[in-house]
Formats: sequence, structure tokens, C-alpha cells
Amino acid sequence: MKKELFESKLSNGNAIKYARLPSGTCYHQETSDQVIRILESCMKSGEIVRVFYGDTKTGQSWHDEFDIVGRIGRSTGIIKIPLLVPKGDCGGPGLLDHCIIRIDSREETLYQHKKFRVGDMTLSKGETKGYPWEVFIDNILHARFKKNVEAIRFMDFIQGNLFAI
Repeated sequence: MKKELFESKLSNGNAIKYARLPSGTCYHQETSDQVIRILESCMKSGEIVRVFYGDTKTGQSWHDEFDIVGRIGRSTGIIKIPLLVPKGDCGGPGLLDHCIIRIDSREETLYQHKKFRVGDMTLSKGETKGYPWEVFIDNILHARFKKNVEAIRFMDFIQGNLFAI
């Protein structure tokens, strides 16, 4: 994949290293070619996707719940980065493209890190009034719910068995 590598200095003294494609889209230099190919394809098709962020060395999910479903767009300006544009919107947040560990369409998984891991999820009934259903990930409390069915749906979503809540 042909890329022009460059560095952008930020006002705080930090710098971001980018790879600009012939399409003009700039990806973080650490973003894998496979992820770039899929994002470029999704940008062209306008397909709605869900991205999972995490540690690209270990494959461990960050368990993100928000700003993870939309179509792939692109910012304007000199450095055109990929965006995740929610349905009905014209713009959206910039993708942390170098932190993507999985990409799903509504029909299938388009990309998954070879060590993709959400963690061991458990559901238990706790003592918290009004929110008795507790979801644990790797034995750490992650969320509480009023109803058991809400907790199960949340677990399915975080694990990637459900495209969106």
C-alpha cells in the first residue's frame, strides 16, 4: 500500500506521525494496512459499521459504549483523518484508527485482532437499590442495571454479539 509518511507538530510540542494515502486520507502511522483497507472500503461504500477500540498489542477491548457506530467519513483541511459519522449526521468524532481491534458490519465481522478479547463477563444480583443487576468484566464491576434483561443485552453488546443497543 503506497503511503506518504509525515509528522504533524501540535501546539503543545507533541507530534503525531501520519501516513497519507493517494486518496488523501491520513491514518495514524501505527494503523495496520488491513484496518486501513477496510476503513477505505467502508468509506467508499457508506456502510454502517461498529468499531471496537483496544490495546493493539494484546487485543484487549476497552469496552467502549459510545461513539462507536456510524459510517466512515473524512475530515476536511490539510490532514484529512477518518471520522465515525453517526446516522443522520454530517460529521462525527475522529477515529482512533491505530487503536481499532475489531470492525463489524451489521452482517459480519470485517476485521478482528488475532487476540481479540473482551474479558470474562459475569452477571450477578447485588444489593444496590434500584439497580440490582451487576455486570462484571474480569471480576471488576463494570455496570449496574434495573432489569436483568437490560444487563444481558448490555453484555451481548459489549461482547460484539449485538451490533447496537
